[in-house]
Amino acid sequence: MNTEARMELLKGKIVREDFLKARGLGNEIPFWIFDYPPEDEHFVRYSIRKIQERLSSHSIHYIEIDLYELCLEIVLRKIPADTINEFERNKGSEKLLKKLQIILKPENIKKEIQQRVVSKGSPELVLLTGIGKAWPFIRLHSILNNLQPVLGNTPLIAFYPGEYTNSELSLFRKFKDANYYRAFRMIDEGTV
Repeated sequence: MNTEARMELLKGKIVREDFLKARGLGNEIPFWIFDYPPEDEHFVRYSIRKIQERLSSHSIHYIEIDLYELCLEIVLRKIPADTINEFERNKGSEKLLKKLQIILKPENIKKEIQQRVVSKGSPELVLLTGIGKAWPFIRLHSILNNLQPVLGNTPLIAFYPGEYTNSELSLFRKFKDANYYRAFRMIDEGTV
């Protein structure tokens, strides 16, 4: 099943009350990963806007968190852009990456997401985007591992440019991330 067909199924599923209330999952956390081929990125971005329109038309309170934009905001609050550029020129890209990864440790990302969720008044759904753009600063598995206490029973959909096999993450279908077993694959290939 191609990304377009899977996206259409997703649009129908996310407005259902049983999905939004996380019914039928037992005690599992309602984290979902919508994986897709990286070459479909532009289509997925367009589709996310359509999903947001659909959620709004159904009066479903949601929040989108773009991980890349979130990372930029966190970093620029601590270090001015000119200083970052100068650091990279003087010390190199590898040293800059290590410095940024310290600033963007999962605990800091978790706190920022928690603040956004609280400021939005407990949304019914969280859309996590910008995952590919945020690489290599942060990894999805480390973010998801930290978000369960923040989101509780609120469903989260992570839009992941790569492949998820219900245990293994492969960003861009090239870079193996740590295994993650707590999320469900959103719209399996065999779904009718």
